Amino acid sequence: MAFDPLTAITSIIQTGLDKFLPDKMSEAEKVKLQSEMTMFVMSQASGEDNKFREFVLAYEGDAAALPKPLLYLRSMIRPAFTILVGYLDFVYFTAASPWTGERGDLLKAVNMIILLFWFGERAITNSGILDILKKRVEK
Repeated sequence: MAFDPLTAITSIIQTGLDKFLPDKMSEAEKVKLQSEMTMFVMSQASGEDNKFREFVLAYEGDAAALPKPLLYLRSMIRPAFTILVGYLDFVYFTAASPWTGERGDLLKAVNMIILLFWFGERAITNSGILDILKKRVEK
């Protein structure tokens, strides 16, 4: 189950209302206050999402504003690296003499970069690959 910050904040609001305002307000006033606080949190979260989106558009630019050749080049980076690393992996695993030393370590680092491209940092962290690598570094 994924963590939903809005649900967590709503439950914190409910806990706060139950703990600090138990006898001072009627149930109708509590429900009204809780709904107002929830709406405030939702509007603030929506505003932050919009601010982040505007920042990304200002920083990276809108794809419609880019020239077509640059747009095609930009969209080919991930597939090109993936094909290159796939070929290098094929050579690595089918080679008559195994790659050792820096060549093997470099290929492992590039594989990690490709995995991060495709699946993101969270998937790599949850898979346990980083834990294995940390143990290897500590030895």
